[in-house]
Amino acid sequence: MLPNFIIVGAPKAGTTSLCHYLSEHPLVFMSDPKEINFFSKEEIENQGVYCKEFKAKNIAEYEDLFASVTDEKAVGEGSVSYLFYPKVAQKIKDALPNVKIVILLRDPISRGFSHYLMDYRLGLVNVPYDEIVNKKSSHKNGDLYYQQYVELGLYYKQVKRYLDYFGRKQVKVYLQEDLCRDIKGVLLDLYDFFGINKSFLPNADKQHNAFLMPKNRLIHKLYSFYMIRNFLSELLPNWLKEILLSTFFERSKKPELSESTREYLRKFYLPDIQKLEILIHRDLSHWYGE
Repeated sequence: MLPNFIIVGAPKAGTTSLCHYLSEHPLVFMSDPKEINFFSKEEIENQGVYCKEFKAKNIAEYEDLFASVTDEKAVGEGSVSYLFYPKVAQKIKDALPNVKIVILLRDPISRGFSHYLMDYRLGLVNVPYDEIVNKKSSHKNGDLYYQQYVELGLYYKQVKRYLDYFGRKQVKVYLQEDLCRDIKGVLLDLYDFFGINKSFLPNADKQHNAFLMPKNRLIHKLYSFYMIRNFLSELLPNWLKEILLSTFFERSKKPELSESTREYLRKFYLPDIQKLEILIHRDLSHWYGE
C-alpha cells in the first residue's frame, strides 16, 4: 500500500494539527511518524537539516510504513520538507502520479519567526534572528538558517511546481488561518477531496504543537540532544509525555519580532505574495503587513 494523499508543507503552518484531526476519521490512515521525508531524503542529507534517522531508504521500505492499513480509504503522510526542494514534486509525481497534494501556507513573516523559535527551543540555533534575516551572521550554518527561516516563505514557485506537476484537481491549498477560523469546514472539504464519509467530525478543540519553552537552561541544553528528544517523542507513552512536558516545560509568551526586521521582511515578501494571490486565487492582503 502506498499513500494516496500527501501533506507537503509548509513548516509551522498547521500541518501537525491537520494530521491529528485527519487521523481521527475512521477511514483515514496517517503514517507514524507523520514526517517520513522519503522524497526529500537526498536533499536533507546533503544539507544536514535534520538529525534523525530516515524511516524508509527505498520505495519498498516506504510502502512498508503503510502495511498496517486495513479498510481506510484515505492513506497519507505529512512531510513539510517536500514543499521547498525543487526536485521533490517530480519525484512524487514519478512514484505516485495520482496522489493528492495538500498544501498549508502561513503568513511568511510569522511562519519564519515561529520556525526560528521552535529551533531555538530545541537548541538547534542560538544566533539572533535579526542577524540571520539581514545576513550578518558569521555562523557556519548562516546560509542554512536563512533558507529555513526566510527563503521557505517564498511560496510562489513552491506552490506553482505542484500545480504544474499535478494540476489543480489533485492539489488543495489552504491557509493556516483557514484552520483557525473554520477547521471543520477545511476537514469537510478534505473529506470530499479524498472521497470519504463526510458525516464524521473529530474533536477540533484540542491545540496541537502549542508553544512551550524549557523552564531552565539545563532542560534547554538536555533537550537539544536528538537522542533525548527521540526518546521523549517516540518511546514514551502519551500520558507520560504529558507529565514530563508539564513538569519541565512551560507555556510562555512568545518573544516579539523587532519592528525593523518586520518591515524589512514585509518589503521582501510582498512581490512574492502578490504573485501567489493570483496563482491560488486568494486575497492575501492581510499578509502585506501594512
